[in-house]
Amino acid sequence: EPRRPDTPFWVERGSVEGDRLRLSPEESHHLLHVHRAAAGAPFQAIDGNGVLYDCVLDSVEGCAAVGRIVRRSEEVGELRLWIHLLVGMPDWGAVEAVVANAVPLGARLLDFVVCERSGRGPLGAERLDRLRRLAQAGLKQSRRTRLTEIRSSASLEPVLASLPSGPRYVADPDGKPWHPLRGESIQEVVTLAVGPPGGFSDRERETLRLAGFLSISLGPNRLSTEI
Repeated sequence: EPRRPDTPFWVERGSVEGDRLRLSPEESHHLLHVHRAAAGAPFQAIDGNGVLYDCVLDSVEGCAAVGRIVRRSEEVGELRLWIHLLVGMPDWGAVEAVVANAVPLGARLLDFVVCERSGRGPLGAERLDRLRRLAQAGLKQSRRTRLTEIRSSASLEPVLASLPSGPRYVADPDGKPWHPLRGESIQEVVTLAVGPPGGFSDRERETLRLAGFLSISLGPNRLSTEI
């Protein structure tokens, strides 16, 4: 019996029709030539919208592998909580590290926010596209099914004005030790704010406090933004 690849393949939502889906040429190459899949071979695919497709390889049309969907599963690998992470804009290497670490851990949204100590503007379209590709890879590797939304905001205040309800925390070396909420008190969306290198300014910390953020600390040591 053919062995199913361990990692699911990415499929665009528009490439799913009825009980068939069509992989991109790049994903098809990986299935057909790296895994050497033949007709009838099982594989899984995700579309980033919370659906896991269990499939068997039905045919090859040109450069595209066509799978027959045998089962759909919703929200596989997703946390019960929605985690929104606001990150004070660090340098580019740290931005990529945040995405690489936060996506497998279950973050639903990442917003790289320009702060007073960021020293740079919001990320442009080209870099956001690269981060979304990195997030896709992390989604497949971690076997999640809902793609993390990635944004880059020009300032903190408009972001805070549009936050969903739910617990809000800001990482602060002077904050209280963090104790996770348990049971019924946990709400649907938890928002975490992490400052840029050098931390949030006093004005930004006060703005966060007025927006309902509780200061929490993970210990006495100073950690980098990506950690």
